[in-house]
Amino acid sequence: MDRVYARAATKTSERQLGAMNSTHEGEQTPSGFAFVGTATIGMGALMVLVLDVVTAWRDPDYLRQTISEYGLGSQQWVFSAGVVLLAVGSVSILRAIILQRMATLSSVAARALVLWTIGLIAVVAVPKQDWSNDPTIGVGGAVHRIGAIVAFLSLPIAIFATSWPWFRDPQWRFWSRLTGSLGLLSAMFLVPIFYALVVGLTTTTPWYRAVTVGYVERGLVVAEVVALISLGLWVCAVERRARHQDGLASGTASFKGDCPTLDTR
Repeated sequence: MDRVYARAATKTSERQLGAMNSTHEGEQTPSGFAFVGTATIGMGALMVLVLDVVTAWRDPDYLRQTISEYGLGSQQWVFSAGVVLLAVGSVSILRAIILQRMATLSSVAARALVLWTIGLIAVVAVPKQDWSNDPTIGVGGAVHRIGAIVAFLSLPIAIFATSWPWFRDPQWRFWSRLTGSLGLLSAMFLVPIFYALVVGLTTTTPWYRAVTVGYVERGLVVAEVVALISLGLWVCAVERRARHQDGLASGTASFKGDCPTLDTR
């Protein structure tokens, strides 16, 4: 197994060299996309955080409601802008990991990130249904709910699928396990929501009263945002090491110890 892994690392290191050279020529470096992605995600998360802080200052009980409740009030533009920035940043992170060859466009990680982004767009494009006006779920409410479910389920899968291949790699064990752990933490925040759904289906208690959905959802979003930022920082660390070793090699085709790339053949 170790010899197979060594051969794969050697082959992928050569591919990494080609990828790095091409990004120099086209000036599309993975770290550039990663930096833009993490910065954009950070700005989007900060907008929603400020909205939460201001709202909690006036009415702490409001945080018991879901984050998408902001889409029904006068602060809708702040919420929408924050989610759009999160989606744009996620696309940039996706581009970064593909350029760095930490994933391919057809990989599970990339597809899950695409679904995460589509889910976010659906949440913004179709606001949450105002249940105080109509207790019966409509098309818009269904689309919004499905978009949120797809997004929340897809990101932990994307994060873990990206991290798992490097859990045993001595060079990138720290970053892979840190990022993967954050993905696992995100998945753990889904457990109370699943529990609430089961309670709603099997008892007379409405699912949204089985747990405090607003608190759980905010914990989930924080974990997912931090996981995305960790993934972006990991890409930057890979390219930084690659550039350093490229300078030491003085033009030789060796990236010993660099992050191996996925072989999807």
